Amino acid sequence: MNLLVSCISTKHSTLKKHWADTGQQLTCPLTVRGSLQKPNEDLGGLLCLVVEGRIERTLPLSMAAGMVPSDEGILVTTATSIHEVDPQLRELRRDVISLPLFNALHSISRSTRGYLLASTGLDLVVEVSREGEVLWQWWATDHGFTHTPTGTLRQLDKTRDHRQEKYGTLSQTTHVNAVAEHPAGAVLASLFHQGMVIAIDRQSGEWQPVLEGLDHPHSVRILDDEHFTVADTVGGRALLARLTHPRGRATIEAVVEAGTDWLQDCSYEPRSQTWVLVDGKTSRVVLRAGSSGTAELTTIQFDPEWRLYEALILQEVAPQSQPSLTGAGAQA
Repeated sequence: MNLLVSCISTKHSTLKKHWADTGQQLTCPLTVRGSLQKPNEDLGGLLCLVVEGRIERTLPLSMAAGMVPSDEGILVTTATSIHEVDPQLRELRRDVISLPLFNALHSISRSTRGYLLASTGLDLVVEVSREGEVLWQWWATDHGFTHTPTGTLRQLDKTRDHRQEKYGTLSQTTHVNAVAEHPAGAVLASLFHQGMVIAIDRQSGEWQPVLEGLDHPHSVRILDDEHFTVADTVGGRALLARLTHPRGRATIEAVVEAGTDWLQDCSYEPRSQTWVLVDGKTSRVVLRAGSSGTAELTTIQFDPEWRLYEALILQEVAPQSQPSLTGAGAQA
């Protein structure tokens, strides 16, 4: 299995010192993590090509985060832009899309019309076309998420250029970090501060929780018409959830304990029946077999200074239909 791994920073020790110096613990239903301000210095970042468990090549790219296949390569988000690389990391096309609404971009995923992005610094979900046209947007501050974890009312000027601003995690009301389109049309989003995955109705903007009680979740990924995965980050668990309709509630069909207290990313590949677990705490990627993830296949260890963000499975040609996951995992 070949992977592209993004590293949001190549100065993990600097990041940890910043969090220690500026982080806050707040009295709230969940222990909210983060800082009020982003570091001022360049924290680096890169993309890493992994071929059959070995690091084959790296490409420097500051704050590389979310990745998704495009018609011309792989789109990669950074703080304020979307770049494009070829799967072998031999070519980098910078700033293929960069908009005033981009701030601390995290995940990117395909939609029926274009690409869905988590513009995390703005508590914003935005859909764009390949040409950079804004197709749809959802501001958390317009839909009930008005205050930050410190109790501050957040007010944003939607008309300004936010690309030069650095909004800390605790200056955000949700820290929405992953978005994906459900086959029924709704948008699923993981809310870091609230510890839940919500489904957003595109027409009304109304939302409802489909999965709650998570500890700072990341990485919502759609598998098929009824299944998605999400990382229960601080809980260190990869979850396979079943959601038959976005107006309903998800049920957990499989839980994979990742052996970490910061599971940054997780994905399940039905064709090979393999879990890919990205341990952001110890800079490693673990592959496990089967929907239950009980058998470890391999562990890929990276430089401890690399703050891993996401792993993308590189496919040659995607089949026309996905294997069914119905009944794939044990009940949690």
